[in-house]
Amino acid sequence: MDRGFVFRRKLLLFAVLFLFWIVLTATLAANDIVLGAISSALVAGITMLLFGQALDDRFTPRVLLKLPWFILRLIWEIIKANIDVAKIILNPKLPVDPRIVQYRTYLPDDLPRTFFADSITLTPGTVTVDIEDNLLSVHCLCPYHEEGLAGLESLVAWLFGVKPDD
Repeated sequence: MDRGFVFRRKLLLFAVLFLFWIVLTATLAANDIVLGAISSALVAGITMLLFGQALDDRFTPRVLLKLPWFILRLIWEIIKANIDVAKIILNPKLPVDPRIVQYRTYLPDDLPRTFFADSITLTPGTVTVDIEDNLLSVHCLCPYHEEGLAGLESLVAWLFGVKPDD
């Protein structure tokens, strides 16, 4: 592997970690900036030693730039699902018919599929039980929760730049 490529990947990981540090500390004090830079550099270096790579190849700068919008949209989906589950709990006449459904995804490999499965699990009313190749087993609290899976899948596809016919 090209040394320049490895350095750029390590630098990208450092930048992501350092930005995360700044957001979490919510301060630009000199001692916090220095501590964050040192910590981020150490974690990036140790990651390279342990895993042989800084980030998965699918984590391109374009994906990292889209990630905040993805997170905001996912939070919105989580809020909507929380309201829906609260309605079910407060009104027992609403349809509750738990079931495990099989959902075949068009996402091409492990990283997007993992994002999709985790997004499903973070959304109340649904839990990803199993993933085998492109088939996900998802526990849904109500039958109509299955309909929301396609929306989450398209959100993950947008993040990674995947088209349904790829």
